[in-house]
Amino acid sequence: MTSEKSPFLPAAAVRLAAAWILVGALFKLLLGTPADLPEIVREVPFSDGLVYRSVIAVELALALLAFTRPRLAWVPVGLLYVLFEVILATQIAEGADSCGCLGSKVTLTPWQMAGIDTALLVLMLVARPWRITSRGLPFRLLVPGILVVALLPWIFDREVTELPPDGGNSARPLYFPLDIDEWVGQTIYDSPLADLIEEDIGTLPPEGLWVLWRWTCDHCAEHLEEMVRTPPDAMFITLVRVREKHDSEENRAVFFMPEGAHVMHVNLPDSVEYVISTPAELWIEDGVIVSAEEIQLKDH
Repeated sequence: MTSEKSPFLPAAAVRLAAAWILVGALFKLLLGTPADLPEIVREVPFSDGLVYRSVIAVELALALLAFTRPRLAWVPVGLLYVLFEVILATQIAEGADSCGCLGSKVTLTPWQMAGIDTALLVLMLVARPWRITSRGLPFRLLVPGILVVALLPWIFDREVTELPPDGGNSARPLYFPLDIDEWVGQTIYDSPLADLIEEDIGTLPPEGLWVLWRWTCDHCAEHLEEMVRTPPDAMFITLVRVREKHDSEENRAVFFMPEGAHVMHVNLPDSVEYVISTPAELWIEDGVIVSAEEIQLKDH
């Protein structure tokens, strides 16, 4: 007896949903940073870098499975889309401006991404993927393929812990994690800032408040303006600009900040992308970092 031919539409719908997952994985692999992950994902008790690479690995592996064995993949693809919807719902509730699904270079609001994800999930289910009869790629080929693509985030890792010698002209955009909460108890001279700051860190006061801010950051603008209206109780203030390659007068968001003889201005080079939510504050006493915090503003 001849087996019934597998219908085209169900497999095509599964592969279309997987293609969108693949797009997100490739954007994160090639252009994104762990800072693009939703806050709820970054709260898991593992390092941001490990979580980021693991997310990419899962998405790449599932996309390969869906393209080669849609009959087997439609259930995990559907479950992943349900997870996406839950995460997007938390972002919508928090009022997030971007879902981060495609990295920082492509901005989609959580509402927009939820609409796309819902449409693809509904299309896949309406196509009734359980009708797929074709088995697809043999496991002896599929398993090694999945292992290879799952290792890609580690093979092509763009995380660095020191500035590149080529001045950031690498073909791959690199990112530098600034895990300031891990610096507490260190001296400012032993922290990564000592090697990153373009100015001589030895000329900066070893006391007071250090604020990391970005040129295009609306929340930084609000925080620095508040510091002008209500000066912090700090003998010295050091403002550390986290420079980015795309900074320009056209996209400038910060115009008002503390000024005076007690305020120092320093810069981080734009040769890498820094993984930190700004504004962020460090309190320094006798050269030692006694507290560190990424500021969460009320409307963040």
